[in-house]
Amino acid sequence: MSVKKYISLLILIMSLISLVESSISYSKELKCDKVDSEKYISNKEEQNYIIHNINEELPEKNRVDSLIEEIYFDDLEEPIEDDIVEIIEFNIGQLQLREGIASDEVLRIREFLRIKGYTNISGGYYFNSDLKEVVKEYQKINDLNPDGIIGPKTFNVINEDMNRNSIIIPHIQIQLPDIVPDCEWILINKDSNTLYHYDNKDLINKYPVATGKSPEYTPEGNFYIVKKYINPYWGGAGKFKPIKGGAPNNPLGKRWLGLSIRGGGTYGIHGNSNVYSIGKYASLGCIRMFNDDIELIFDIIDYNTPVWIVRDISLVGQ
Repeated sequence: MSVKKYISLLILIMSLISLVESSISYSKELKCDKVDSEKYISNKEEQNYIIHNINEELPEKNRVDSLIEEIYFDDLEEPIEDDIVEIIEFNIGQLQLREGIASDEVLRIREFLRIKGYTNISGGYYFNSDLKEVVKEYQKINDLNPDGIIGPKTFNVINEDMNRNSIIIPHIQIQLPDIVPDCEWILINKDSNTLYHYDNKDLINKYPVATGKSPEYTPEGNFYIVKKYINPYWGGAGKFKPIKGGAPNNPLGKRWLGLSIRGGGTYGIHGNSNVYSIGKYASLGCIRMFNDDIELIFDIIDYNTPVWIVRDISLVGQ
């Protein structure tokens, strides 16, 4: 081979190496730019602009028709996963479900036991003696203390059962009327002994409560919050010795939200000195809450907040 041919061949090899290195350099540069920022290929127009610039610098055989899929994140599809079943577990809070309790969670327990094949569980919000016996049967076969009380241990077993067997029991949904307050407001359902805190039609939270021993004790209607007291004084209801505010045995607990009835000092939403009364029909007319719950909403409920008190099961979708 002549020196001239050798030099020509060497020049050709060096040119090819240079072109390959150029191609690799552009590929690396594009990949780094994409990892650092997606602004260069956020849409097809910008993508085509980059392709055009790449192709102008590359030999024909190295030109590209589209950007590499692995770096075009906008077109990547999420991996298809099996549908995830959302199990709505029972809340293991302060409220224990037992005979004498009224709660929308009692309805959910009835539905759970029905799905498990138990009978004699018909009824509404009220936890009656028949339901107690069925709960005791469930507790026996699950090596629990068969006391008919659904506390933390029984709730845990029920939640595990629901997850294991994909048992779905939705929350009870409230069927609100078309027109409700266009602000934060409170709905109290005496049938279910539940207080619902809404913002217009959006549910913020719900809480178990106690209401009057007799249905007529707790007034029904549309009211407003007109008084707010910390550590309210209890006057004894005309029958008992008064108790100072903040005392652990004060039936009003540590907060009072007075309703627009007789000036706000007669009927109210307040705390308690007996946690086992919550969920029951137990008061002289006021609405009792767990102390932690009333202290929570006390700070976020303003004066003039509307309060609707009802006893109408038609409000509740089952």
